[in-house]
Amino acid sequence: MTTTQTALPDEVVETTARMLKCLGHPLRLRILDLLERETELTVSEVQDALGLEQAVCSQHLNLMRDKGILARRKEGVHVYYRLGDPRSLKVLGCLRGSSAKRG
Repeated sequence: MTTTQTALPDEVVETTARMLKCLGHPLRLRILDLLERETELTVSEVQDALGLEQAVCSQHLNLMRDKGILARRKEGVHVYYRLGDPRSLKVLGCLRGSSAKRG
């Protein structure tokens, strides 16, 4: 079998796999969707919008930040989250495209 495409570099494969594993949870996909629409939100705003308990919300936000999917900034007592890696929106776009084809 011959192909004109080059193999994906190991670093790209590993980074993408970590991102997909992290996004493989319904709440994290909802957080991503929410932050795509709202740009930047505090922890309590994410919590309220998705009906989550504070501890659960913070756990998911921190995991997504640790994986580079989200970024955060502190302003006084508030912590604001926003998208940190725009490639994660491509995942969301693929999911939307896939569900539109089925529906």
